[in-house]
Amino acid sequence: MMKFRLTRLLMWMGAAAAATYYFDPELGERRRKDLRRRMERMRKMGRKARLQAGL
Repeated sequence: MMKFRLTRLLMWMGAAAAATYYFDPELGERRRKDLRRRMERMRKMGRKARLQAGL
């Protein structure tokens, strides 16, 4: 029981830290924009890899 409680606590702490990082009023917009760019780049790489693999 205690193990799951600690795991859940750590998960929520991580989620709160991520939210604080991305919704920061001063730098959050730039961080979100950078994240969107990285995600789009990964999607393109995934599409390219699927085409090359013939899937």
